Amino acid sequence: MTITGSLDASGRELALTRTVPVPARSLWEHLSRSSLLATWYGTFTGDPATGTVQVTMTAEPGQAVAAEYTIHACDPEHVLTVSSSMGEGTWRLSLELEPATVSDADADADADADPDAMSDAVSDGRRATRIVLRHHDVPREMLAYIGPGWEWYLDRLTGVVTGGDIPGMDVWDSEYMPLSESYAALAE
Repeated sequence: MTITGSLDASGRELALTRTVPVPARSLWEHLSRSSLLATWYGTFTGDPATGTVQVTMTAEPGQAVAAEYTIHACDPEHVLTVSSSMGEGTWRLSLELEPATVSDADADADADADPDAMSDAVSDGRRATRIVLRHHDVPREMLAYIGPGWEWYLDRLTGVVTGGDIPGMDVWDSEYMPLSESYAALAE
């Protein structure tokens, strides 16, 4: 497995991508509906229209604790930008959904993705969607952990929406932690 993330020229923004053979509407539902968000990330409570929700990350082991997420931008089926306090700092994240072609999805196809879902997309003419996850002002000293973590979460989202494998913690050490070295090298 190779990393999909890269730092921008300033070295302050980490961007990871996936292209999946589903419409943006389906991906948006998995970002904006708590019951679908729960299938790959966690749940939220509260009314997003207020500008804040309480998010409980449920995919990782350990005691799940709710954290307040502030919603900075919400353009359905296009972009969601949120921030949350993480320890001493604040994490600001954007998920951008962009139109893509099925050939882009074929080129980006993860080994774990369902090949039938990809074939179905080609045969019925559905468009694909490119997901760009941006971690703004990423703490460079944490790239070795943050990068593999976002790879894992994006693979989980991709698996959920394509019907492919949804990686669990059982593959964290063997498949995702080996990416740490490559992510740490981005900061050099």
